Amino acid sequence: MTTAVVDEGVDSAVLLLRSERARTRGDYREGRRLAEQVVVAATAAGDDRALAQALRLVCHQAARLGDLEDAARAGAEAFTVADRLRDVPGQVEALNLLAFSYLQLALFEEALGAIERSTARVVTLPDADLRSATFNRAGTIRCAMGDFDEAGELFDRAGAELAGQDVSDETRFCLLTNTADLVLNRAYAGVDVPAADLRHGVEVSGQAFRLAEEAGNPYRQAITLLNRGALTTYLDDPEPAARDLQACRDLSRTHGYRGLELSVLEARAMDALRRKDFEAATGLFTDVVRMAEAVEDATILVRAQELLARCHEETGDFRSALAAYRRFHELQTRQQTQTAQVRARLLTQTVELQRLRSHAETLDRQAHEDPLTGLRNRRSFDAALPDLLAGAGEGDRVCVCLLDIDHFKVVNDTFGHGVGDEVLRRFGTLLRQDVRDQDLLARIGGEEFALVCVLRGPSRTGDGLEGVQRRLDRLRHEVEQADWGQVADGLRVTVSLGAVVGARPDPGAGGDLLCQADRLLYAAKAAGRNRVVVGPVSPR
Repeated sequence: MTTAVVDEGVDSAVLLLRSERARTRGDYREGRRLAEQVVVAATAAGDDRALAQALRLVCHQAARLGDLEDAARAGAEAFTVADRLRDVPGQVEALNLLAFSYLQLALFEEALGAIERSTARVVTLPDADLRSATFNRAGTIRCAMGDFDEAGELFDRAGAELAGQDVSDETRFCLLTNTADLVLNRAYAGVDVPAADLRHGVEVSGQAFRLAEEAGNPYRQAITLLNRGALTTYLDDPEPAARDLQACRDLSRTHGYRGLELSVLEARAMDALRRKDFEAATGLFTDVVRMAEAVEDATILVRAQELLARCHEETGDFRSALAAYRRFHELQTRQQTQTAQVRARLLTQTVELQRLRSHAETLDRQAHEDPLTGLRNRRSFDAALPDLLAGAGEGDRVCVCLLDIDHFKVVNDTFGHGVGDEVLRRFGTLLRQDVRDQDLLARIGGEEFALVCVLRGPSRTGDGLEGVQRRLDRLRHEVEQADWGQVADGLRVTVSLGAVVGARPDPGAGGDLLCQADRLLYAAKAAGRNRVVVGPVSPR
């Protein structure tokens, strides 16, 4: 990924919007530059949602620019971040983009693996756009692999997902374009395509072109002109075919779409070959080979070199044909080697990315987790408390409780610090078993713990002060009755608790609530320890 310079003072959300707009209008260089700025900023800020979106934009636009390994790396990282967020739609989008990048790199097994993982997830989602896009992408992979029947079925399923649905023009454009591309690929493969199918391909290319014009996206316009022109050559209608192919070439040269310019040249060569004009085809395929080498498109290069050898054969130039076939086999071997090298590089980078992510998660856990009990530490507790209080609704109540192990210094002095550590570990386990997942539980001091929970809805029997008193007293009793003798002979452990219960407080009231709970905890200790004192929240 290229180094990005972050615009000072510009919000990531603004940059993401600008990047998406650039992508939509086909300005992939600008869109990628903006998205890479967000990657830098979001990584520094720990903003995974912005990071995941930015990485998807980088993947999409790097692939369109031909930077396929960068695209694959960004797509893999986008999936990792979405997976960490448990964002299933984000996972699907990342996998679809990753599958496209792998496809362009001729990593067909990896592309299939990515799209199969995406399909398994997308069927659980209600988003018709995303479902259609996923089956559409699966169809393009099957088409590129020559499995045309399977591709057609997948495109039909993608179309069925759109029936009666309000979906984006981009989704419709992609399906129309890939449907036309399927017809063209069948023709290029030598399949006898019925004229009705060719005319249908021309028709849907026209529909896609109108959508691309409305979006103001020159890249999409160029693709549809290429498909329509190439298909029209098979209908023996040379003038509109030449007009569309020339328009595609002009757009491609203006905007730097060298891959599409190469495809125009290939379409003209394929047309000459179909018409058995082998001399013209020889010249055109020679140009295709030269340009494919320049833009490093190995797939078209190998295909064109083989057809060039065939053209030499057809014209009786067997010496050139033999040389061309030798060159074809060299290129085929080189492509296989390069594909293996790319696969190895991406695998190494994926392993390294996973290692770095795992290390980062370990550091984050260490920064927010008490290593002895596995509970939150004070830093994590202080950070999470305002959000928990802010999440309380009208009519909810909040309970803030402090717990302190009685005479813990005596435990350490009598039995040793190793026993004291084991007491803390087991006490943390007892607490964890007795609280809900949504409650906030932490070790905030040596032998002091905090528990904060939101009691949902209007006060009911068992939810008021008496109810909280009973629940906490039950916890106190569990601690007292635990088999501490397993830790050390003669060991006895008790706990004192102080808690306040009140209506939904201001999110910034956490410190005051803790002070009030602390006063009640002190009262419990002053009254003889091993007891619970619960009171209402006092006005500030």
